[in-house]
Amino acid sequence: MIKVENIQFGYGAKPVLKDISLNIRQGCFCGIVGPNGSGKTTLLNLITGQLQATSGNISIKGRDIGSYRIEELARHIAVMPQNMDIKFPYTCLEIVGMGRTPYKTRLQGLTDQDVAIIENAMRLTDTLDFAGRLVTELSGGERQRVLFAKALAQQPEVLFLDESFSNMDIYYSIKCLSLLKELCVQQGLTVVSIIHDLNLVSTFCSEAVVLKAGLLVKYGSAPTVLDPELIGEVFHIKVVRAGETGLAVLSNL
Repeated sequence: MIKVENIQFGYGAKPVLKDISLNIRQGCFCGIVGPNGSGKTTLLNLITGQLQATSGNISIKGRDIGSYRIEELARHIAVMPQNMDIKFPYTCLEIVGMGRTPYKTRLQGLTDQDVAIIENAMRLTDTLDFAGRLVTELSGGERQRVLFAKALAQQPEVLFLDESFSNMDIYYSIKCLSLLKELCVQQGLTVVSIIHDLNLVSTFCSEAVVLKAGLLVKYGSAPTVLDPELIGEVFHIKVVRAGETGLAVLSNL
């Protein structure tokens, strides 16, 4: 589904990512982890076409990312940022409805099918009760759930998230991650998400990417990648295995 080959990128003379290669299969829930400044968001922006690599190739569904028109790419991928500054007082229903934009012409209205897709996305994210409320009146966590519903209404084949559930309480974080895992298994959705909580990565992700200082430290199945010794070295902490999937931080090294 996603192929990254020998990507190099930098801001001016400062290198940010160095020789990154990944092959993310369809239906995978891939978590990206690493210390602050390791290049996680930059990698996400490169894969989604928001930045252009200095060298190397990125393809989605076998096509170079640069060969897609913007509206065409939006029918295949959705991007959910950590925060989205929405100052205009749209209703939550209008925000979620924007997820159908890639499938409409400029003057074309919503069909009955569009409305059904929008309502289902809001139902799945527990935001249907927000339909008539202004998005500017919501808390940070509630707004993230509305943006999640918008991404689901877009019906992407690949969903990219950049710490997108960071403002949610633990109940909704787990509920949204559980829903994503279910969609990966049942519908073949591919998810690529930056997640700071390593225990959430080990619980919900099938694969994991570890970055440090712009380098790919390891990529593979989440249980293999989230090795306590490797994580300890990358984050400079002492880590032990807690149960079958969890990790426990004991202290700084």
